[in-house]
Amino acid sequence: MRRLTWSLMLWCLVTTGAMAEVVDTWRFSSPEVQARALAISGRLRCPQCQNQSLLESTAPVAVAMRHQVFAMAEQGKSEQEITGYMTERYGDFVRYQPPWRGAALVLWLFPPLLLVALAVALWRYHRRRQ
Repeated sequence: MRRLTWSLMLWCLVTTGAMAEVVDTWRFSSPEVQARALAISGRLRCPQCQNQSLLESTAPVAVAMRHQVFAMAEQGKSEQEITGYMTERYGDFVRYQPPWRGAALVLWLFPPLLLVALAVALWRYHRRRQ
């Protein structure tokens, strides 16, 4: 009986610990600041997680970034300033819509150009066979 009790207690401890989540207890000065901070956090991506926003992620880096966004929103910073700071610190990956420059430009333009080249090659091949 004692073994069963200890096993049950251990099972409860393990399953409860696995379901624990990070709870933010941030207090905002106004509902408008809160709405703006949450909107900005929803548009930024966690650098550690697979395609989760800062609001969805419970990773330590996401929690730190979320608190930084909240603090900057409380200071009255604009969305461009907050996004610029996060991009400067963590790179373009944190933005769901990165700017069109450098490697991102190549990644966006390569598939359509490849499709056009393939269509031209198929057209030429078909034309030669006739």
